[in-house]
Amino acid sequence: MSIIRYITGDILKPKPYPRIIIHSCNCNGSWGGGIAYQLAVKYPEAETVYMNHCTKYGSKLLGSSLLIPSFKDSDVLIACLFTSSFGGSSHDHSSSILRYTEEAINDLINTIATEKGGPIYGAELQKPLTEYELELPKINSGIFGVPWELTEQVLKKYTGNISFNVYTF
Repeated sequence: MSIIRYITGDILKPKPYPRIIIHSCNCNGSWGGGIAYQLAVKYPEAETVYMNHCTKYGSKLLGSSLLIPSFKDSDVLIACLFTSSFGGSSHDHSSSILRYTEEAINDLINTIATEKGGPIYGAELQKPLTEYELELPKINSGIFGVPWELTEQVLKKYTGNISFNVYTF
């Protein structure tokens, strides 16, 4: 079972360690609400990479992840979990979002396990990905409307040295 630590605070506030900020998102190329909107405001170059990726692949992205640098903070990477075709009120059903969340986290964990360093979209990594903290808000529970407890059950399935820092306000 993975370790889930709950932290009260602002996930976007600078931290003294390298980290991957994980969020669930749509395949339509829109960071228009919730944590995605906050990421877009703080890291517009990262949003551009995400939008271009969505334009190229669309709904084929469901169940995958995209790891991109923030282009602003050298110790921050952003992991997009593609869990719904569309955002807003047009989001997918909860059961589909949960299935794609699990697939996308599997994809991210595989990326972390196999990446030995080097550039990601031209940005040099500070350390190997295995040394980055995995941090996320209560994904899926905002705009997608999935009860947090259901996504939490997905996170608890992971074993080994996997731990998640979940931010609450």
